[in-house]
Amino acid sequence: QVMQVVKEQIMRALTTKPSSLDQFKSKLQNLSYTEILKIRQSERMNQEDFQSRPILELKEKIQPEILELIKQQRLNRLVEGTCFRKLNSRRRQDKFWYCRLSPNHKVLHYGDLEESPQGEVPHDSLQDKLPVADIKAVVTGKDCPHMKEKGALKQNK
Repeated sequence: QVMQVVKEQIMRALTTKPSSLDQFKSKLQNLSYTEILKIRQSERMNQEDFQSRPILELKEKIQPEILELIKQQRLNRLVEGTCFRKLNSRRRQDKFWYCRLSPNHKVLHYGDLEESPQGEVPHDSLQDKLPVADIKAVVTGKDCPHMKEKGALKQNK
């Protein structure tokens, strides 16, 4: 028990990122055994409050509404569209690529732009279309082809 408290004293003192040994020692002195017990007790009380039955019931009740709100916000953002910098073969970012979802959520409109747009780009000015129903998978992160390409280039150097 005592070792756990000492460990917690050290961990809490280190989270303040003291710049000198003297600051670290003073933080340890401020975090006495009784102070650590008080902190633990208040954290336990807070956790019990958040784990209480009424809170859990409320969380369960509003979670579907929150998830629907998040989904709607994401769809709205896709409908607004986004501009991306486009890399050419020499890794220069001199052109732009714009993509947006149609208001009926059935088609992605996209195309190249010479300069970054000011505001929304109309659907009819975007040359290419991709029906959402034709999308079989979405590749993200390190699985993206351009990310694999970057990794291969770094390994060859």
